Amino acid sequence: MNRFATLLVIPCLNEETYLPGLLESLLPQALAREIWVVDGGSTDRSCEIVSNMARITPRVRLLYNPDVTQASGVNMAAKLAQERGYDTLIRIDAHELYPPDFVETLVDTLAATGADSVTVPMIATRRVADPWQRAAADLQRGWLGHGGARHRKIARSGWVQHGHHAAFRLTRFLELGGYDAGFVANEDVEFDQRLRAAGGRIWMEQKAAIRYFPRRSPRALFRQMQRNGRWRLHTARKHHRMLGLRQNLPVIATLILLLALPSALVLHPAAALPALGYLMLVLLLSARCGRSSLRVAWLALVSHLGFGLGVLSAMLKRRPVAGRS
Repeated sequence: MNRFATLLVIPCLNEETYLPGLLESLLPQALAREIWVVDGGSTDRSCEIVSNMARITPRVRLLYNPDVTQASGVNMAAKLAQERGYDTLIRIDAHELYPPDFVETLVDTLAATGADSVTVPMIATRRVADPWQRAAADLQRGWLGHGGARHRKIARSGWVQHGHHAAFRLTRFLELGGYDAGFVANEDVEFDQRLRAAGGRIWMEQKAAIRYFPRRSPRALFRQMQRNGRWRLHTARKHHRMLGLRQNLPVIATLILLLALPSALVLHPAAALPALGYLMLVLLLSARCGRSSLRVAWLALVSHLGFGLGVLSAMLKRRPVAGRS
């Protein structure tokens, strides 16, 4: 593998808060020949920030993605990268902090393992000023936030079914059609299922763990989780699979909460007991977060309801299977 034929791709939409620091942190990554920011129609200063940086260093380039979604943006960059002779593509997301040896670690891991894709743990950072954002980090670091997902904690390196996307062998990525461009979210999980079905292998590298900036408000978190729930069900349908236990638990919690009041009024007050039990469990699991425990409990409810309602809404509206490129 050519260690210097490596491209960094940043799908972007309204990321003016994070882009300056992100680009400054990525420029010292010597193995990254270029850094492409693929913008999906930002209305803030994102494009201006990237254009100004590109005038200073030719390694930074701004591309425009008319199809808006992250999936289509990465696909567009991947096809262009192959034409330019790249063999390794590294996906960078704007809401994250990357270690100084991130690119080198990923490239070396691809070579050492023979993996088709290298994923990394993504740990929510508490190094933020906003109390809601810190509470969201506490939630997402624990079982209450993501049900013990391996890539949401510092887990041991090894072969996995899924992880936070980082590095791809570009030829393999394009052989499978890249991401399903019809997916607004969950395109990473959907791709990993196709990759494994085609005999591909995915490695998670603990040494390249990144830090993630959570959403800044309960409303933003709700929208994110609702979208994730909707598209997680579309992924399951496309591949003729059932949702796993970790995805079904917030759906069950949502149904319990939605049915508690009418059941208690129509049937018997005791019908509300499952909902009360769920609320008590959330409070107990949040208590270990100290002074932020009430915020964590509220965000847990918001997160579970958002994901559950996203799944339930997708159940009511069958989506045609989208294309793969």
